[in-house]
Amino acid sequence: MISTLSIRNHYTSELARCINEVIILLPLNKPCKINLNGTTITVTDGIIVNNADLFQMLDVQELLELKIPLPLFIEKDINISKSYFDFNRIHFVEQFRNLVLEAIHQPIQDEFSMYMYISGIIEFLLREARVVLKSIYIPCLNTKHPLVARITKYIHDNVCNTLNTKHLSQTFYISQSYISILFASNINMNFKRYTTSLRIALSLYDLIQDNKSIYEVAIKYQFLNVTTYSKHFKYYIQIPPKKYIYLFKKGYYKSPYKVAVNNVTSADYLDKYQEATIHTNNSDYSLNLSKLSFNNCFKSMTVLIQLDDIYALHHFYEYHMVRNEAKTTFSKINFCILDTHMKQLNALSAQHFLNTIKQLLLKGHHLTIKITNLTLCQTQNFSVGKLLAELENDWNQITLQFDFSYNTFNELSNFIEKIRHKYPLIKIGMTIDTIIKSKNTLSQMIHNITSIKVDFHYINLDLNLFCRLIADKVAQSSKKHNLKQVFLIFISQLGNEHAKKLILTNLTHKSLQDYYNTPSQHTHILLTRFLVELNQKICGFGFPYYTDDNDRIMLFNKFHCPMPIVHIYSFLKVFFKQQVALLPHAIICKTNRRYHILLFSNMQKTSFVVKINHHFIKSFPVFSRLLNKDHGIITNLISSNIDQKFFGLSYIEQINNANYPLSKLSLHYYKEPLIYKLSQSSIQYIMIAIN
Repeated sequence: MISTLSIRNHYTSELARCINEVIILLPLNKPCKINLNGTTITVTDGIIVNNADLFQMLDVQELLELKIPLPLFIEKDINISKSYFDFNRIHFVEQFRNLVLEAIHQPIQDEFSMYMYISGIIEFLLREARVVLKSIYIPCLNTKHPLVARITKYIHDNVCNTLNTKHLSQTFYISQSYISILFASNINMNFKRYTTSLRIALSLYDLIQDNKSIYEVAIKYQFLNVTTYSKHFKYYIQIPPKKYIYLFKKGYYKSPYKVAVNNVTSADYLDKYQEATIHTNNSDYSLNLSKLSFNNCFKSMTVLIQLDDIYALHHFYEYHMVRNEAKTTFSKINFCILDTHMKQLNALSAQHFLNTIKQLLLKGHHLTIKITNLTLCQTQNFSVGKLLAELENDWNQITLQFDFSYNTFNELSNFIEKIRHKYPLIKIGMTIDTIIKSKNTLSQMIHNITSIKVDFHYINLDLNLFCRLIADKVAQSSKKHNLKQVFLIFISQLGNEHAKKLILTNLTHKSLQDYYNTPSQHTHILLTRFLVELNQKICGFGFPYYTDDNDRIMLFNKFHCPMPIVHIYSFLKVFFKQQVALLPHAIICKTNRRYHILLFSNMQKTSFVVKINHHFIKSFPVFSRLLNKDHGIITNLISSNIDQKFFGLSYIEQINNANYPLSKLSLHYYKEPLIYKLSQSSIQYIMIAIN
């Protein structure tokens, strides 16, 4: 038996059972309808029919049909009987379609190419589309008739036991004639053919895998004798079982593989299909790994996690740090305590929280304490001054963030000098919102910001408000600037040294939409672009641990579930401190014989195809993580207005555990480029290991 490749047009087949082959069906121009195991399916990209499946083509047009003998799969994996192939599991659909359509674009001439063609398809299916089961694969028949569903399930469960209409009539208390009517009217196949074809399909595994004699197989599947079994076997397989076993043992199916192309059927449509399928090979965006220049240093950006008070810090530590989640996500973590008025702390509580802080600092994290007046004794019972005294050995990991009204601004410079003298290793930061609001011109604003020697400049203003405050103060007042232009002008005027001290602490979904002038709701894509584009321009970003303001970009929601920003940082972490190639929709680096690629979709297109060419001469493993509307965005699962009390904690925990990007590890055939189709909501991380 050989593989066959055909193109079906205006074609309807009879309902039949797939036996001794796996059939790949790919629509070439428009969707087709297929009846598979009782369900009529509209096929857009493709579908796979497995051994033992019932299927029928329903007036299909421009449909490619590739039949591959089952023994070729058994040669690759002896346990293939306990699995089946599902097209919907294929992540790299375009890559698979191109692999199959290769025989149309470039007709196969030599035996080795034929071998590689079929072998490549089988290996692709085994690694990308395979679903592993605990027992032999028997397809479930989908039917709306409850009695037919019960009868067919009984047949599947008892396929190795006595099965005839008399036995079933006694089991289900119906007449034998009614059974025949049920099968004819609901399945469009008589009872005997249904059961016999199923038994023949399943018996193939016994003949090859278990090395059973023909007699043993015939008895196992309730055939009267070897002659009867052989008769039915030859009817469905076209050769007797003895020859089937002989050909398999002699390696007839191993090499060379042969492909018979139905030239008569395909000749009239080849040019049209070739034009259509060549178009699928074209990508919206392509890159060549061997021609990249890694000439930008992607610096490690500060992540300021804003916590309302010392209690929130302790909660974050217990809920996330103990599990090591945050440490594995962020490169630099700086915990910012917004309210240090700790009046209610008694000595025991104070010591407890002090131990939490010491644990965080011991793990290499940093602490930022917000100061709102010109004294470090903000409370009577537990002052910031006392806290700093307790943490004397960790001053190099502590920042004091001064946030004053403009009235106190003139005294700030002298106060900072005193702080530096008393705590020489502590870093100093200053919130510059007051200066932005109070100064009349951009030059005055820049002069005031740069005149005070600090390590960080914090902007707590929302970017839209920031833009409105700055826009009228920009020198080129005659020209109207958008949000992005205003912000970049401000950075430019601030100068490289001071711009790299900036930390934006109030990012909102609306401001990102305005920054990129798009109404798109997929703001996690915009945020990724924002982080990448500003990486070498500013110091970092601050995010609230949680906030009731749904417009603000926060780290976790009220169900303790990570928001998209957490996953984005986990994608970016590998690029920090690396030389990277920055491309319009990608960032790429090479480390320790590995390529790391982050793709983010084009917001102007509903789908975005990226083709990655490479120079490797062996097949290579590819690890990928996909963040999109189905994976990693919890807001699609739980509405923000749902009260948590209506959910059991176990359900919330299960949802939280599932709210992560889709991870996948596969082996990629070296002769093929990597092709990814990204939706508007997709961020794709790819790691290629070089052999």
